Amino acid sequence: MKTLQDLGEKTRLLKGQWPLKTMEYRPENPTSITLLLHGYNERGLRIFRKLKRHLPEDTYIVAPNGPFPLPRIKPDRLDFGYAWYFFDKFTQRYEVDQSLITDLLITLLHDINPDNLPVTIIGFSQGGYLAPIIAYNYLPTKHVIGIGCEFRTRFFKKPPSFTLAAIHGSLDPLVNPDHAKREIDLLKDLNIFVDWHLLEGVKHEISTDVSSLVSKLMRSYGK
Repeated sequence: MKTLQDLGEKTRLLKGQWPLKTMEYRPENPTSITLLLHGYNERGLRIFRKLKRHLPEDTYIVAPNGPFPLPRIKPDRLDFGYAWYFFDKFTQRYEVDQSLITDLLITLLHDINPDNLPVTIIGFSQGGYLAPIIAYNYLPTKHVIGIGCEFRTRFFKKPPSFTLAAIHGSLDPLVNPDHAKREIDLLKDLNIFVDWHLLEGVKHEISTDVSSLVSKLMRSYGK
């Protein structure tokens, strides 16, 4: 079996001009697609490493990098994390909204899923905010799992055709769990239901407890 190092990142040229790097694992006969969306200033490799062994063996896993590189200067090299979009929390405005990456990810999904296999989207932090937006724009999506994020009511124009689950750490210092739960309660008032999971002692991370819960949710979806 190939190791993660053997798999490596590959580059997909989307729209004939936009290079998007991805980590991918494709079984011989996939029965579903799992799209992994990393957090701000991270990359697909990180969430891929955290979750791959907790996902079904027959799912085609794709973990792209965001389109916007963020330089990280190391003592001996220049490294990069990535962002999906840019939101200014001080002005409460987008410098770059989700339009570009939505278009690119829908193109990616069409490329890798010609048979319209069922899709699960799992997003962490900024990737979790993005996940339902992609799901609304890609009909084969059946499930969305958000980790350490909020499901903002403004992104939900109508009840979705996919299920929603939210995983949050009780000690998350970046995305307040009370705020995340408040948004979910507001969605319930709109007849949009989210499976809420608060994990005690977990911070803003994909911990062992988080990945185990993802595995449990994925098994339940397969029934």
